[in-house]
Amino acid sequence: MARYAKNTSVPISRSKAQIEETLLRYGIAEFGMGVSPRGDGILFKKEGRLYKINVPNPNHDDYTTDSKYEQARRQRWRILLLSIKAKLEEIEAGLISFDDQFLAYMALPDGSTVSDFMRLPENAERLSQTKMPKLLMS
Repeated sequence: MARYAKNTSVPISRSKAQIEETLLRYGIAEFGMGVSPRGDGILFKKEGRLYKINVPNPNHDDYTTDSKYEQARRQRWRILLLSIKAKLEEIEAGLISFDDQFLAYMALPDGSTVSDFMRLPENAERLSQTKMPKLLMS
């Protein structure tokens, strides 16, 4: 299990609110959250593009009590908040572009993400067969 926020008592609702506040502070005006039995997720729109970040639920069988399971869920949301803040700070500082930082989460017309698409066996196979130029420095 991850170490960051492993003992957090911050409710998931507060983490979600802080994620929304963070996105708004960095200029993301369209934002939403979703819930499913598999886990929760956030959606946001930037320059006409939709981005989806899933927060899968931990495997309930991996925890001896419901309170430990809920603790793991709270921890995941704290980690997501930290990650989003770090990504947006890197963008703001000019270290990386928004597109490069969030490309994996960009939603495609069928609702999947770029990351989902690239993990499809046929795309992974195609990518492994692609000849790339050698690095300039070897």
